[in-house]
Amino acid sequence: MKTLYILRHAHSEPGGAILSDFDRPLDERGQAEAGAIARYFQQSGRQFDYVMCSAALRAQETLEPLRPILGTQAIELSENFYNISEDKILSYLRLIPDEMNNVLYIGHNPGVAFAILKLAGSVPDFLKDGIKTATLVGFQFPIYKWKDLDWREGQIWDVFQPSPGATEAPAPKGL
Repeated sequence: MKTLYILRHAHSEPGGAILSDFDRPLDERGQAEAGAIARYFQQSGRQFDYVMCSAALRAQETLEPLRPILGTQAIELSENFYNISEDKILSYLRLIPDEMNNVLYIGHNPGVAFAILKLAGSVPDFLKDGIKTATLVGFQFPIYKWKDLDWREGQIWDVFQPSPGATEAPAPKGL
């Protein structure tokens, strides 16, 4: 059994003439969202063997408050994970070493949203309205090798979406 969490980066500053899309930082709301995700992981006891994170600034800033509680130093920051399609996300996930059973992927829409929707065997109704910033979705897959990962085989067993302005994460709950 493999477990995968997919996290859309937290809310960021708008783009513009001054900053490239890659260099956009989190805004105040995004910093609060990232903190809420960290508290959620801490309260739930979730830990990971491996983390894949886009090298874009807003994804890295989403990762920072999580680092002390992830349970691993195996963190791959890569420009290869920046604004990629769901098919590219799947291809990178299939390359994960098989000894890594619990994985966190931090990336961007639209690829993250489509990957979540396509990996799920069935999708909760509230996710059909879109994958908001800082949405975290946990899957379990009945596989032993990541190369066998495929669409529609995941069971969503955990979802967390920080509410705007939230300072505390709700008690963890599975689906």
